[in-house]
Amino acid sequence: MSSRDYALFAMLIATAVAGCAELHWTKPGATVEDFNRDSHACGLDAQRGVFVGAPVNTRVYRSCMFARGYRRVEGGPWVGLRD
Repeated sequence: MSSRDYALFAMLIATAVAGCAELHWTKPGATVEDFNRDSHACGLDAQRGVFVGAPVNTRVYRSCMFARGYRRVEGGPWVGLRD
């Protein structure tokens, strides 16, 4: 592989990685403990009324997290887990 091929391959990989960035939850000033507490509470809300086969209602979970001031972003300060 020539150096030109290597450079082209590296740019292709960098573009692919940037295009596949995953969203994560963040909230200015929140700590990991804050996130864990809020995520747990929203998870419990999202489990209410859900059938046994489905673990959580993701729409309810996301609405709860948004109501608590969290946003889903690519990059930037990372507070929580990927969703």
